[in-house]
Amino acid sequence: MNVNTNSKFHKTVFTALMIAIIFISANLIRIPTVGGFVHLGDCMVLLAAALLGKKRGALASGIGMALVDLYSGYIIWAPFTFIIKALMAYIAGAILEYNHRKSYLVPFLISGIFMVVAYFFSGAIIAFLFTGSSNTIIGALAYSAKDIIGNILQVGVGIVIALPLSKILYKQENKVFN
Repeated sequence: MNVNTNSKFHKTVFTALMIAIIFISANLIRIPTVGGFVHLGDCMVLLAAALLGKKRGALASGIGMALVDLYSGYIIWAPFTFIIKALMAYIAGAILEYNHRKSYLVPFLISGIFMVVAYFFSGAIIAFLFTGSSNTIIGALAYSAKDIIGNILQVGVGIVIALPLSKILYKQENKVFN
C-alpha cells in the first residue's frame, strides 16, 4: 500500500497524536512550584512546532495544553493557555521555516521569552479581574510576578530537552516519510 505522507489525513492523524502526546507529557511528570508545576509539556510544544510546522504545531499545542489546564482544575487559565501555547508554537515554527532550520535554539528561545511575558500579563489579568487578589493594576502585576521564575524554569527545561530531540526526530521523519 502506497501512503501519501502529504495527505490531509496523514497530517491530521499526526496533529491528533501530538495533541495526545502534549497532554500526556504535561500530566505524566509534574514537579510542583509556587504557582503551578513544571512538566514536559513545553518540550512537546516546541517539538510540535519543529515536526508539524507553525500552523499544525500551533493547533496541537494550544489544544493539548488547554486540555491540561481543564483536566488539572486550572479552568480559568485554559483560554489563556490555548492562545499562549498556540502562539508559542507558531512563533517557533515560523522562525524555523524562515531560517531553514539552521538554528533551533533561537526560535525556541524567542518563543520561550514570548511565553514567559504572555503568562506574566495573563496572570495579572486574572489577578485583577477574576481572583480579587489585587485592586490595582500595579498590584496585579506584582502578584503575577511571583510566577516569572517558575515559567522561566518551565520553558528552560522544555528547551533543553527539545533541542536535541527536535533535530533527531526531524531527520528521522524525513528518512521515514520521504
